[in-house]
Amino acid sequence: MRLRIPLTIALVLTTAGCSSLFGDPEVDASEAREFDGYPLYWVGERFERWDLVHVDIRPQLTTFVYGDCEPTGGDEPSCTPPLEIQVSPLCAHLDVVARAPIWRRRSIRGAPVGTSDSAPVLFTSGAQVKVYRGEGSDAGLPRRALEALRSINDVPPVIGPTGSIPGADPTMLAGERPCAASGATR
Repeated sequence: MRLRIPLTIALVLTTAGCSSLFGDPEVDASEAREFDGYPLYWVGERFERWDLVHVDIRPQLTTFVYGDCEPTGGDEPSCTPPLEIQVSPLCAHLDVVARAPIWRRRSIRGAPVGTSDSAPVLFTSGAQVKVYRGEGSDAGLPRRALEALRSINDVPPVIGPTGSIPGADPTMLAGERPCAASGATR
């Protein structure tokens, strides 16, 4: 699911005096740091030329949005921000997300990478990380973002901006055994 910004939300934010389409340019990521439902990964307060402009934490999906976009279109204008990172628990719809076996041949920092909705999905031992690119970005942005991922909370596996990322167990990705978020591989 890609983030779309209807004109009514953009107008509300604009009339509220916000300088960013998504709210206050000083985004408070403390809720993400304290979240303990599943591991959350991001690329920091700023990635390349884009600032973090929005964080949305939900029980089954957390979204980090970097950079603004200009709504266009008819009655309900929308836009796609330059970079959007969506993190969900590993087992959320895993049978659908891992259905295409491309993850058997692709990896980043040791973790398998699949594809869903034309976006790369990294399978860690505790979460799925999907990266979308939008306005003003290039085709290589999702890969660079996945390569730069790091933990924002303390839910294992906790990773730094370099080094390996514990990947999901291939037998779970293949549907050969039930999904369990603790199924890390070496």
